[in-house]
Amino acid sequence: MKDEPKAEQEQNPAPPSASPGASVWAGERWTVDGIEDTPTGRMARVELPSGRTVDILLSSLPGGVQEGDILGIQDGPDGAVAHILKEETQARRAEGGAELDARNARGATLAVNADGEITL
Repeated sequence: MKDEPKAEQEQNPAPPSASPGASVWAGERWTVDGIEDTPTGRMARVELPSGRTVDILLSSLPGGVQEGDILGIQDGPDGAVAHILKEETQARRAEGGAELDARNARGATLAVNADGEITL
């Protein structure tokens, strides 16, 4: 068996960029929809690209993850590793804030169905 060098790895290293200065993630993206305390521990409800949501132990995600964060998922030898895509998360939050500001400026009201849910 050949000895191979072992690189030190961070628990969740930053995802690679497509080119220097760029931060385009080519892999799968998950969105953290919510974080809740459950009898089995703190869980993150994550929305997958298909629109389906799954619950994942918060401890298996990067430290500091928050609701609304966009996660880049990278396959690795020990399974998938999640990275917080900070620039995409900030851009998405800014976009959502701008949309909310525009609706508020127009005095727009949101339709509410018989169950009391907002229809966008």
